[in-house]
Amino acid sequence: MTSVTFSIITPTMNSAAHLESTITSVLNQQGVTLEYLLIDGGSTDTTLDIIKRYAAADNRIRWVSEPDQGIADAFNKGVALARGEVIGIINSDDLYETGALAAVHDQFQANPDCDLVHGDMLRLEGDQPLFRMVPGPVAETIWREMPLNHPTVFVKAARYQELGGFDVALRLTMDYELVLRYYRAGCRFCYLPRILARMRYGGASDSHFLAVRRELFQITVAAGYLRWKAAGWYLRYAAAGSIKLFLRRTGLYSLMRLHPKFRPLSGDQS
Repeated sequence: MTSVTFSIITPTMNSAAHLESTITSVLNQQGVTLEYLLIDGGSTDTTLDIIKRYAAADNRIRWVSEPDQGIADAFNKGVALARGEVIGIINSDDLYETGALAAVHDQFQANPDCDLVHGDMLRLEGDQPLFRMVPGPVAETIWREMPLNHPTVFVKAARYQELGGFDVALRLTMDYELVLRYYRAGCRFCYLPRILARMRYGGASDSHFLAVRRELFQITVAAGYLRWKAAGWYLRYAAAGSIKLFLRRTGLYSLMRLHPKFRPLSGDQS
C-alpha cells in the first residue's frame, strides 16, 4: 500500500461523559487521511448535541442515529459505511494516543502483506493511567482469550469484505470471535510495539467477566476446540477474573501489575 486511508468508527449510546475526548483524540491525528464514523444507537442524553457540533465543524465526520441490535450491529453499520482502506474502532470512552494513526500508517506501508496491525494500550481508572497492556502471543493464547487490545486493532477493509463482520448474536465478545475467525482464515497479524490507545475500566466486559468467559467457551467449542480444554480455561479465567475484580475494587494495582500482560508505566510511552 503506497498510502493508507483510514475509516475510524465509534459506536455511541448515551456517551456524553467522555465522547468529546474520544472525538478530539481522533480528529487531532496528524499526517493521515481519515474519515470518522459515529454510529449512535438512539441516545437520549446530550450525545447527539456533541456529535452534531463536531460534525458541523469538521467534514471528515459522518454519523447516523437509529435503534440497533447492540454494539456488534453498530460496528457492522460503521464497517458498511466505511470508505477507507483500513478500519479502526475506538469506543466512546477510549482515546487514541498522539501519533497513533501515523504509526499504523507507516506499519502498513512497510508491511503491505499485513492484514491487521495492533499494538499496546494504556489501561485507565477514570483518567488515571495504571499500566501498559501488551498483547499476548497470538498463536499461543488465541484459543483461550482475546490476545489483542481491541482499541489498538486496525484491519484492512478488504478483509471485512472477504471474511465478514461482527456476530450480532454475541453481546460481549464479538471482537474476540472476529479475531479468531480472521486468524483461522490465515490473516497476517502485525504487532507494533507502541502505545496506540487508552482504555478506561468500566465497560461491559469488565463488569460481566463470567458472561465473557461463557461466550468465549461457546465460540471456541463451535470453532472446533476440545470442550474439556475450553472448560478448563473457563474455570481458570473465571477465577482469575474474580481476583482481578477484587484487586481493582481494593485499589491493589501493584498486584495486578504482576500479570505478564500488565507492564509498569515508564517515562517513555512510545
